[in-house]
Amino acid sequence: MKAKKTHYTSYLILAIFSLYMLFPFVSTFFYATSTKWSNTMLPNDFTFKWFIQLIEDPNFVAAVIRSFALTFTSLAVVLVVMVPTVFLVYTSFPKVDQFMKGLVLMPYAIPGVILATGLLRMYSGTVIPMYLVLVGALFIGSLPFMYQGIRNSLESIQTKKLIEAAEILGATRLTSFIRIILPNIRLGLLITTLLIFSGFFGEFVLTNLLIGGRYETIRIYMLRRMNENGHLASSIMVAYFLLLIGISLVITYLTSPDRRGPKKSKRHQILGNRISIAESVSILKIGVKKEKRQRI
Repeated sequence: MKAKKTHYTSYLILAIFSLYMLFPFVSTFFYATSTKWSNTMLPNDFTFKWFIQLIEDPNFVAAVIRSFALTFTSLAVVLVVMVPTVFLVYTSFPKVDQFMKGLVLMPYAIPGVILATGLLRMYSGTVIPMYLVLVGALFIGSLPFMYQGIRNSLESIQTKKLIEAAEILGATRLTSFIRIILPNIRLGLLITTLLIFSGFFGEFVLTNLLIGGRYETIRIYMLRRMNENGHLASSIMVAYFLLLIGISLVITYLTSPDRRGPKKSKRHQILGNRISIAESVSILKIGVKKEKRQRI
């Protein structure tokens, strides 16, 4: 009886939490699909005219494209710089790694307004475009998530042991990094990337202060239209939320284990990391043999 009670209690808590999380979105959706809602529990009518008006506005489409461009540019810079850097620090400089674990938390102590003010005083009027300054500011803001996420992925696959095995087999560190480490931390990288993607896509403070209306992203566009019409602003928020959900579902589908191959047994799921390591070493052996043949 106690087990059943606990079982039902858990479902009740999850249901209450789900209602609490969904209620703001549902309310915003009702407001975005109505022309008038003031003195009643539910809207007086139902319409999609605000969404149609939103889609037909070329400024909205341009704002979405700019948001995607800024997000993917920042993500590319973060991944290209951080992944090899964290790998090098974690495997070769353990003392620096201990220092970096505390240093990367510094962005939490610097508010966006103060950071933007300092960057404006430093780079305003110089030859460096403010767009690049904004990308650099987003890079700094992503350090807590990116550094710790990559480091945890490296630690979970026993990177140092893999590197030692690769060096015994005659592979260089670059070869082992590209052919062994990156495939094994792919899932962790995608999860970390998804985490910072939503932050980059919805960035407002730094973008508004550093560039402003010259580079109107979706959040700046939403603020401008909010002063014109609340229903239209609600439709923008719903579209923004659905867009993020869609991207999350696509990435989840692309990284799901069912898509990558047949289902594994429980033993394989428990020993997943060990199996991937063994497979990786086998792949590396084949690669090293091919390299030796080519040299001969």
